[in-house]
Amino acid sequence: MDGAIMNKIRRNIKGFTIVELMIAVSIVGLIAVLAVPNYQRFMHGWRLNGETQQLASALRTARSSAVMKNIDVVFSFDPGTNTYSWYEDANGNGSLDNGEYESAEYDLGETVKIAAHTLSSTTLTFGSRGNTRESGSITLRNTLNNVKNVRIFGGTGNVTVD
Repeated sequence: MDGAIMNKIRRNIKGFTIVELMIAVSIVGLIAVLAVPNYQRFMHGWRLNGETQQLASALRTARSSAVMKNIDVVFSFDPGTNTYSWYEDANGNGSLDNGEYESAEYDLGETVKIAAHTLSSTTLTFGSRGNTRESGSITLRNTLNNVKNVRIFGGTGNVTVD
């Protein structure tokens, strides 16, 4: 009688077999293998978009500061170190002096680089009306070779991203 009771108990036990669990783990693993490259591409594109927008925002902030304070503001970037910053040139001499405000230095990070620019130098001066003397663009590139451009329009100083 003990054997009959044990067989009845075994038939009523519910759960997953080891084969069913292995199939489920294999399916989850396959989905992960297929999703990781897409996720990495998404993250690289997301970082490029974010850094491009931040660069454009810094340019717009420098321009706004020039208009609000009625002074020249110098924006500079360094493709070698992938950094940029700006300062308020209150006396208009084109260099940072004691007592003039300087923004923080922004770093683009490891995955986004300043690839090229069409400006005559790595500095751009916004006049007291928000205007610039030249038009140009700064191109950012990520490790997947995707690019984004920040365009600065001479005369008006408007900044766009494309």
